[in-house]
Amino acid sequence: MQPIGYVVMQHGMRDSRPVKAYQKWMDRIPHVYRQFILNETLSPSFNIEDAPYKLALLKHYRSLMPLAMEARKPMFYLTPADGAIGAHTEAVRACYDDFLSLAKRIARNTNILFKPNDP
Repeated sequence: MQPIGYVVMQHGMRDSRPVKAYQKWMDRIPHVYRQFILNETLSPSFNIEDAPYKLALLKHYRSLMPLAMEARKPMFYLTPADGAIGAHTEAVRACYDDFLSLAKRIARNTNILFKPNDP
């Protein structure tokens, strides 16, 4: 197996950015990943923002998961008939965009031709 990167999941968000408790750990991931997974040595001036192995940051979608389990479908395919109404509608769209971006990144990093099927 050849690792292609990492995904940070279920971090809390405030003001469109991860909360400090999560940010502390997220800042450590690029260095630890490169050191222990890729066996690379990083210079002390390594810029965390330059993290080419970060595939995605998938936030905690809170109430979408129970709706998805009840509907027996992915969170990003929920509809108003499944209970995704009001603010859930935008959350479903954001979830779809996040997972689509992740799928494209995985495809690009593994040289797979990617053609998404929109619902």
